[in-house]
Amino acid sequence: MHKLDTTSGHLPYYKQIKEFYKEDIQNGVLSLGDRVDSEMEIQQIYDVSRITARQAILELEQEGMVKRGRGKGTFVTFRPKIKEELSHIRSFTDEMIALGRVPGTQAFHITKEIPDDKTRALFGLPEEMMYCVRRVRTADDVLLVYFVSYFPLGLDLPLDLQEHTQSVYEAIGSPVRIDEEFSAMNPSEEVCLALKIRKDQPVLVRKRVSFDEKERKMEYTMCYYRGDLYSYTISTSQKL
Repeated sequence: MHKLDTTSGHLPYYKQIKEFYKEDIQNGVLSLGDRVDSEMEIQQIYDVSRITARQAILELEQEGMVKRGRGKGTFVTFRPKIKEELSHIRSFTDEMIALGRVPGTQAFHITKEIPDDKTRALFGLPEEMMYCVRRVRTADDVLLVYFVSYFPLGLDLPLDLQEHTQSVYEAIGSPVRIDEEFSAMNPSEEVCLALKIRKDQPVLVRKRVSFDEKERKMEYTMCYYRGDLYSYTISTSQKL
């Protein structure tokens, strides 16, 4: 059994307990669908307060490890990190379906606004408004990625877009080419609120610029993926 570190300067007990269960889940000691100890059981196992036990479970849930059900208990919902291979262009919805996950949308907002200087320069629009679409997407009901996307007004996006489709590409058509850049960063307050993560949880940032068949820029998207749940692989080959 795991033992709490009680030495001077130790991590708060709820964080230690959270890490114990997270480690067991990631190492397969606890599998998808398994029941996790209740708050009362955690109290007894580690000799801690009910508040400490509750906070440990709450953080596990916020990190997508478990799901609490009123009167039913707490169960493991974690699945291995999603590994997406960059081989062709497809939407988030199609990515998740191809990986056997259930895609969803927890938040969706579309507005018309003047973007920042960098985005305006990218599209060559001095002071012109653009569509801005902010979305929080889920996989198997777990918060996974926060999208902030800009589209030219010429694409004529409906402001009630979510009522028609989960994928923006279904409304505007898929791009024929994309340029992407990847980096890691600590999340901003906006990203923390969207994904319900802490400021010390790194995110994988994916910047995407999409082009149509006439090589016109049709999209600029900043994607903020939870770094503990998502990764990318790239397959290359050399032909002699």
